[in-house]
Amino acid sequence: MEEPLLAPKKEEPQRRGKWNTFIQEVKSICLIACPMIAVLFFQYLLQIICITMVGHLGKLYLSSTSLAFSLASVTGFSFLMGLASGLETISGQAYGVQQYQRVGKQTYTAIFSLILVSVTLSIVWFNGY
Repeated sequence: MEEPLLAPKKEEPQRRGKWNTFIQEVKSICLIACPMIAVLFFQYLLQIICITMVGHLGKLYLSSTSLAFSLASVTGFSFLMGLASGLETISGQAYGVQQYQRVGKQTYTAIFSLILVSVTLSIVWFNGY
């Protein structure tokens, strides 16, 4: 059932309707965001586990591992995640317009560009070692 654009004078029933709508919207947004939250959580959990294991070896190893993870996060992971998120925005628009060929082209272009950036970052990281 459609809701009118102008709200009626009755305040009490309308507030409950808006609150229920708000709760439904929050639930749907949380369902959409759950996969990204899980990916980021497990990515950071992997770093925490590695740093915890290295921490048993000594302070020097712990500090060097923490510095390496920080450098990798700033120069690599966040940069690649940003590029992949850009694809999500563009392909979502193309999918909404039902241009499925364009979604495929954008996906292949993003994969190719991410591989190029990954190889370049690997060369930079390897030469920095």
